[in-house]
Amino acid sequence: MKALIYLMLISSSILARAQIPGSFSLPLDDLQLNSRYGYRVHPLTGKVKFHAGVDLAARSDTVFAVLDGRVTKSGYNHSLGLYVNLDHGGGLESSYGHLSQCWVLEGDTIRVGSPIGLTGATGQVTGEHLHFAIKFYHRFLNPLALMKALLLSQAGHQLPNMANHE
Repeated sequence: MKALIYLMLISSSILARAQIPGSFSLPLDDLQLNSRYGYRVHPLTGKVKFHAGVDLAARSDTVFAVLDGRVTKSGYNHSLGLYVNLDHGGGLESSYGHLSQCWVLEGDTIRVGSPIGLTGATGQVTGEHLHFAIKFYHRFLNPLALMKALLLSQAGHQLPNMANHE
């Protein structure tokens, strides 16, 4: 519970610093977690490795931009397969990996909730899923904590103030 509160505090602080607008979308219509953020045994190598995002179960599902942004990368990577990176401004970036199709190009301006691709099983995978990652000023964050903070703020709930919990 302490860890979740800490993540929520960090996420709410990031939202305030990044000046994120109220509009937010989930990356998939249905969220089912396959693999968490953090250290894990890599399913292909068997070695303990840091997993810098979350893996969400999918089957040829449309992938949506979680916030307004600009496509900074759209291409293929050995690990991520076909992927898209979006810059949302204020130091916040999102990444969507293992796509079967990519519907955006580098430089495109994307609106929140816009379809950007189709889930797949490209790159180093054991099956189809979406790898979803968030960076804040080039440092990976737990995407689930940030999504929860965004959902709470969109629902009009007061987010905890970092200054009150130091």
